[in-house]
Amino acid sequence: MNRLVFVTIALALGSPSALGAQRQVISAEDRPITVEATGLVAASDVARFGPPPNRSWQIAITKIAREGQRVNEGDVLAEFDGAATDDRVKEKQSELAAKQSELESVLETQAREAEEDKVSLAEAESAARKAARKADVDVSVYAGLEYRKLVEEKRITAELAEYERRRVALAAKVRQLTLDELRADARRLESELAAAEKELASFTLRSPRSGLVIVGTNRDGTKLDVNDTVNPGMTIVEVIDDSDLVIDAEVPEFAAARLVVGQQASVTLDATVGGELSGTVVEVASIVRRQSRFSQAMVRDVRIQLDEVSDALRPGMTAKISLVVDMATGALAVPEDAIRYRDGEPGVTLVSGGWRRVTLGETSAGMRIIEEGMSAGEEIEW
Repeated sequence: MNRLVFVTIALALGSPSALGAQRQVISAEDRPITVEATGLVAASDVARFGPPPNRSWQIAITKIAREGQRVNEGDVLAEFDGAATDDRVKEKQSELAAKQSELESVLETQAREAEEDKVSLAEAESAARKAARKADVDVSVYAGLEYRKLVEEKRITAELAEYERRRVALAAKVRQLTLDELRADARRLESELAAAEKELASFTLRSPRSGLVIVGTNRDGTKLDVNDTVNPGMTIVEVIDDSDLVIDAEVPEFAAARLVVGQQASVTLDATVGGELSGTVVEVASIVRRQSRFSQAMVRDVRIQLDEVSDALRPGMTAKISLVVDMATGALAVPEDAIRYRDGEPGVTLVSGGWRRVTLGETSAGMRIIEEGMSAGEEIEW
């Protein structure tokens, strides 16, 4: 008797009805043809920031904002090691101060030299005028030898005065050229100092607007952190406008050819949020790319604009997308979970007749259209 009870219980537990099997009567309906894809919640407006330009290929992060931190305009996003540039700023400041001090000293010296040249020139011209006056008298006043001495003195003092004028003019030009050279060196140092200070300031990234921070990743996909070294071309942080979220999806190449802008999409979010949202395809990439460097699958990127943005949405959430690409009139369809394979052939289990092989058609919002093998009104279980 106990053995009979055990067999009865085992058969009961093994039956579909005892295991909570589902049943469904298949009917002919107009069904949407869909393309299934996966995607991530993202922002349509993203500002990306890389490392600052510097003299080294690599630069270390000394400070970085937290993932998900909300920032305002002017807040610090990241800081980088600028020790070498800071040393260069100090060096240029020292060189500029020395050059400016030299320029001030030269200006004082040249001012003194200019005054001395004025006195020297005035004395030479005065001597020439005095000698000219002495020689400009009647020759009979002086003896012949004495007069010739006056004439010679007039000539010599006139030449000395002319020489002094030329020397003073040349000295003024030399002083001006010296000043021009010193001032040019000072301007060069000012320019180099300004460039170094600008470079040093660029080692602090500040947000140009309000938004949410998304920290970039390294080559291995790990979030960047303090002391990590980064290279040109890497994204250090992103500031996103989380009030305008979209879904960025990857659609297999064979299915993406049927996508066009304006098609409707159904979006199912991950388990932490749940629910289903509707949206519209707003962008379909024109190029095909590999899904990742570790995958040979070819995909095209698709962007979906949500009809309504939920407060529970957060960038980075995963989503399943169903895109309507066509309509099938009077089609028979069964749930994906109801399909059973035997020897590699798809089929369904009929309530009245067991397993039957079917020919599968296209996907329709989580169901598969049956091309052959079933008739309307038949009931399946799974």
